Amino acid sequence: MTPLISTSPPLKSLNDLNHFSVISQLKSRCMAVRRTNTVVLAPSAKQHQYLLQLAENCARLWNELNYRRRQTFFKGRINWEWRDLYETYKRTMGSATAQQIERKNSETWRAFFALLRLKRKKQLPPHINRVRPPGYWKDRRRNMRKLIILLRCDSYKFKDHVLRMPKRFSIK
Repeated sequence: MTPLISTSPPLKSLNDLNHFSVISQLKSRCMAVRRTNTVVLAPSAKQHQYLLQLAENCARLWNELNYRRRQTFFKGRINWEWRDLYETYKRTMGSATAQQIERKNSETWRAFFALLRLKRKKQLPPHINRVRPPGYWKDRRRNMRKLIILLRCDSYKFKDHVLRMPKRFSIK
């Protein structure tokens, strides 16, 4: 169960951060269902700063976790340990958000290893030319982090036109 708040359309500047798309993945035994709630937020200056800080911390955690895993992968054995990063970031973004970022990062690494196995067996789908490890949340053209906020499905609520998020944060 992975709601993903991602900016849509792509950010041209930090002022565009008030348009979010919420994607929820609901898993059942038979199939995976995806639900998208698109909301336009009108945050105050203080709320906007909080959203920027939350997105920045999410990207920072993803990048640190990914860096650690990439470096150990290139040395021959991947390190899945992330407790110290969790202890550091759970205070700034909430424990559920930190756990969700780790889950998504682990999921992308597992997908990478599955593609490597397919490549070894020469069974890669024709549309995949290269298999690369998961990347960082960074826009290389603008030299900035990609601002993405990952939330677990029980970490946010829409009630009376208000989006309630972790750390007792609400936006109309």
